[in-house]
Amino acid sequence: MRLPSLRAIQAFDAVARHSSFSRAADALAVTHGAVSRQIRGLEEQLGSTLFHRTARGAGLTDDGRVLFRASREAFAALENGVAELERRKTDQTVTLSLTTSLAMKWLLPRLPDFRARHPEIAILLDTNDAPVDFTDKTVDAALRFGKGDWKGLHASLLAREELVAVAAPGLIGDRPLPIEPSALTALPLVHDDYNPGWEPWLERAGGGASGETLPGDRYGDTGLLIAAALDGQAVALVRRLLAADDLAAGRLVQVSDVTLPLERAVYFVCRAGDEVRPAVAALRDWLRAGLTPFRDNA
Repeated sequence: MRLPSLRAIQAFDAVARHSSFSRAADALAVTHGAVSRQIRGLEEQLGSTLFHRTARGAGLTDDGRVLFRASREAFAALENGVAELERRKTDQTVTLSLTTSLAMKWLLPRLPDFRARHPEIAILLDTNDAPVDFTDKTVDAALRFGKGDWKGLHASLLAREELVAVAAPGLIGDRPLPIEPSALTALPLVHDDYNPGWEPWLERAGGGASGETLPGDRYGDTGLLIAAALDGQAVALVRRLLAADDLAAGRLVQVSDVTLPLERAVYFVCRAGDEVRPAVAALRDWLRAGLTPFRDNA
């Protein structure tokens, strides 16, 4: 069907909101007659009476209330769209959702570099292990561990991941590295409830049997696994990205050359179209540059 003109709908919406042709004309900065003509033409096109006209003003008919609900929703959507465009052009704050372990073990130590390069952009961190609902406009982007197949979202690969066996030097003592898989299982182990564990790692290393179950505590967060390893409690099988700084500083040592590649990877995720926002793009590009070794060498 042929839709009414936007000017006619705007006049109708103003009269409905003010319950008055005169006040609607003032709000639109036009004459009373101009508003009347728009409403008369709209009623003729729709074949409906939209207002009860009285000396005290204008009240909506049943048909008018139906159209008013639609006009409010339409104008609200337009207002939100215009506001979103303005926000994209001017907003220099990015709210980034990510897991606590990724924030603590990788991002936070590097944020001063981002601030030095982009002092005009403020980063707000939302540490949350739950998937982001991007219909909630409070989050601009997320760092997520997965396969990059989030429908309707922009996803940019940041880092491929693999599991490495690590321990505190004090736990290893004077044992020569790398430690053979058969000798490694004699040490206390801590298990990951979220990623593949010691059993598939041992099979890959040739030192374990299919279906073998090993003793040890179990955690569902890599940050906790690393904390246990740093404390000298056990050998942990952890994501290399999250252990990278502790390995580089010598707080942890990699006890075996055997690694276990993961199907999932770290992605920068945002609403489709938001990747071109200058602040969002600057953060994504900085992250990609910093994670290049994990993306290209895994």
